[in-house]
Amino acid sequence: MPPARVRRIALLGGESSGKTTLARALAERLGAPWVPEYGRQRWEELRTTLSEHDLVHVARTQVKWEDEHKASNSGWLVCDTTPLTTLQYCLHDHGRSPSELHELARRRYDVTVVCQPDFDFVQDGCRRDDAFRAEQHRWTLARLRELGVEPLIVHGSVQARLAQVLDHLDHLAQRVRPDPLAAETERTGAGLPHNPFHEWAAKVDSTEPDHGLPNAKATLR
Repeated sequence: MPPARVRRIALLGGESSGKTTLARALAERLGAPWVPEYGRQRWEELRTTLSEHDLVHVARTQVKWEDEHKASNSGWLVCDTTPLTTLQYCLHDHGRSPSELHELARRRYDVTVVCQPDFDFVQDGCRRDDAFRAEQHRWTLARLRELGVEPLIVHGSVQARLAQVLDHLDHLAQRVRPDPLAAETERTGAGLPHNPFHEWAAKVDSTEPDHGLPNAKATLR
């Protein structure tokens, strides 16, 4: 039996927008593993602006960590950031980016969540400032539009954001859930059950004169 496909949930947003807090809460609720942000770990190791080479290494490692995870019982993997954020740092700090990083930033995810920066900026010694957070948020939304990705934008408290994501996942599950009748029809080759009303309506439509009233066919639409 082939291994189950891992469905990835990407969490994006500016610094101090609640991504990591939501990632942990979501992973716990889903019973799924989560992939931490390697870029932050790398910055804490070097404590300096990461070079273009460093940032490509960060994006490669982020993808590697994602690919190393197998599907959980829920089938989901929660990803605290993606190479798209790494690209943003590279363009902001260096004014350019290697083509490999651009390519890695196009990586697709099953669900993309963007955290709204709707609470006070919290400085933890690693972050920049509120203006940069706002710039990151705008850039991320613009870039996702260019990539044809429609994100779920969450807001409010952690519990409110968690509920918004879970509702979205439930909605997606309902959309892809197969119709039992359609599946049975396809399996057996049988048509829909006989309905005498349809037969009567067709007869009325073909025999009754038009008196300016909606006929049976129009009424059934």
